[in-house]
Amino acid sequence: MQPERILIVANDSPSSIKAAKYGYSFAAQLGAKVALLGVVDEALTEGNVDAGIFPDEAARQLKEKLELFLHQLARDHANGVDTEIFTPEGEIIQTILQTASEWDAHLIVAGTHGRTGLNRLLMGSVVEDIIRHSTVPVFVVPVDK
Repeated sequence: MQPERILIVANDSPSSIKAAKYGYSFAAQLGAKVALLGVVDEALTEGNVDAGIFPDEAARQLKEKLELFLHQLARDHANGVDTEIFTPEGEIIQTILQTASEWDAHLIVAGTHGRTGLNRLLMGSVVEDIIRHSTVPVFVVPVDK
């Protein structure tokens, strides 16, 4: 089956930008549509009331920054590929999988940070969890070493 809808998981990390380039390259070759997905991690939207940053304001600021980044990413790499941008708030893995299902993605493209050892144990692997729970194929782009 040829993917017609490619979901690219993106944030402002180098591995994510590299994955977006690959995703757009596939989409251009296949004539597929792209959805750029940046999840506003609910764990980061708590704000800091002592500093005058309330949760709603923290979430709004994070979402605005992410939307700006995703629009720039599309502008720099889409090269005419039809692109939709999503910036939902939620738990990262669950939100990625839910968006893939609701958007009817045929392929998920994501970058990996290449964490190992204790760092991987403590930080976990978003891509690993996506692979484990996704109902559609996942293309993983490794970080350069």
